[in-house]
Amino acid sequence: MRHDELGPEAVIRVRDAATGMRGVLVVDNSFFGPAGGGTRMAPDVTEDEVADLARAMTYKYAINGLPTGGAKAGIVADPAMPAERRAAVLRAFGRALAPLLRSVDEGWLLGVGPDMGVGDADVDTIYQGAERPNVNPHFTGPIGRDDPHDLTGFGVVVAARAALASRKRSIAGASFAIEGFGHAGVGLARYATRDGGRVVAITTLRGGVYRAAGLDVPRMIELRRLHGDDCVRHYADAEPIEPADLYYLPADVLVPGARPYVIDARNQGRVQASMICAAGNIPLTEDAEELLHQRDIVVVPDFVANAGGTISVWTAILGGTSDQAFGNCERLITASTTRVLAEARDQQLSPPTAARRRIRAQILGGTPRRIPFAEAKALARATFGW
Repeated sequence: MRHDELGPEAVIRVRDAATGMRGVLVVDNSFFGPAGGGTRMAPDVTEDEVADLARAMTYKYAINGLPTGGAKAGIVADPAMPAERRAAVLRAFGRALAPLLRSVDEGWLLGVGPDMGVGDADVDTIYQGAERPNVNPHFTGPIGRDDPHDLTGFGVVVAARAALASRKRSIAGASFAIEGFGHAGVGLARYATRDGGRVVAITTLRGGVYRAAGLDVPRMIELRRLHGDDCVRHYADAEPIEPADLYYLPADVLVPGARPYVIDARNQGRVQASMICAAGNIPLTEDAEELLHQRDIVVVPDFVANAGGTISVWTAILGGTSDQAFGNCERLITASTTRVLAEARDQQLSPPTAARRRIRAQILGGTPRRIPFAEAKALARATFGW
């Protein structure tokens, strides 16, 4: 596990003999405020993965000026386990973390939210096990404009539009290759096509499809509703592909959206996209980022491109509406993408390296302090311009 001057501040391993629950919580850095991050469930999730994801959360909140530190949790289990056992594991995880999962009235110390393999209802179960109120407000309503994961997909499109503009290009006509077709992927495809983009490839755990002329996104969304991840097997008039083939397609915008480090120094040479805007966290190794930069492939930092969910959570905490959340995502992600790409050009660095240097300088050049929740809310309001 990586340790440096930023963190991690705490690594907490938890087990429960009765349910077989094994998990880990990593608090990376709380300089900017109480720590928050999602909970990932996978049979092969590791402490190193969780720690790297926690660091990405530190960067994600910081780049948008939001008063939250970075944390992440992981549960070593198969998300497809029977529902009764799944609930027992989630409750056991919550019980183990109960001393840290304080409510905002008690001086909110840590918040855990949804991530890969863990949905909003699962987070409710974690907090039930801790006998604590869930500190993660989210907008209610049908999947679509009111879904926080949809805001993640929207944010990726916003970042891609700003990055394309930096190259004097329009999003209209730009081709997108999307890994994953859950809430974030569906939202991403919807907003990319609304802006005139062309979704040429989609993959899920069950396979993928590619069509250079573009896929019928409304049709694919309907197939997703009917068949889940098998939607790609029910889509005709497209070339079937293996999920890993997505990374090497000749698309304008490649959108990794699943596990970490799928693109590294060994396979980056096969990437044909002109730009990478990730919906998932830490999809590239740092050496791959540098090599892609040398090949003039724009890598928008993942913690910039997929910050829509974190922005939406703070909008909800402050009592905002889903329309305000979309507006906040539009403003903040456009600004952060444009700024990071400009600074990278000026410093002759890759965009992820330039962004990380900026954040590290903020943290290491400041005085650590514990921010009361009332002050954190005031800082978030200022960030949103409210």
